[in-house]
Amino acid sequence: MPLTDITLHSRYLGTTEKLIVYTPERYSPLYSYPVLYVQDGDAYLSMCRFATTLDELIERRELPDLIAVFLPVETEKRMARYHPDGAEHIAYRRFLAEEVVGYMDGNYATQPLGSARTLVGVSLGAVVSLFTALAYPHTFGQVASQSMAMDQELNRRVAETDIPVPLFLYMEVGTEETAVQTKRGLLDLVAANESLRDILQPKMVTLVYETFAGDHAWSHWQTNLPRMLKAVCG
Repeated sequence: MPLTDITLHSRYLGTTEKLIVYTPERYSPLYSYPVLYVQDGDAYLSMCRFATTLDELIERRELPDLIAVFLPVETEKRMARYHPDGAEHIAYRRFLAEEVVGYMDGNYATQPLGSARTLVGVSLGAVVSLFTALAYPHTFGQVASQSMAMDQELNRRVAETDIPVPLFLYMEVGTEETAVQTKRGLLDLVAANESLRDILQPKMVTLVYETFAGDHAWSHWQTNLPRMLKAVCG
């Protein structure tokens, strides 16, 4: 499980940011690899055993060799960066699309294609993943979302957004996620995700839509991680 800590100064955010980069056991600069860009990076690593899961799936040949970039976020900055109305949201999207991708393409053997870059997120992290892909459609061609914390207003914005190039979107939501407590109040994520699915179907989007029996919890997202990864990268 090769994990490397990187510090990257962001001119957009005005801060020094930490990246945790996963490379596969057989990584070689002679080849090129697809890249996952994972929001809530620390939480996904600790709560979902993300790196260990990658090792296991790659070892069993259920996934190709790939690189993953885990992007930690401080709790107090999460809303500001991840929600489209947040004070740092646009700067954070630019940081992802220009600075992080630029660093990875310049320092690792990446496949420099939108279809080989996937934004991964859970809850509000899935929201920022989707809106970043919509803002940078030629940079990110895939989004993998678990329990995306959408609402009627955010869905309206997606409905009004043109998608000029193909986008692959994996969505999953728990059947019990009908009253999820958030900083925006109670959200019915089942209804919101179903509505988003219906909004996106006529657009240039390939959708995989899954449900699971459960609520808004890391235990479910960990269980479903292999399914999501194989849907996106397998």
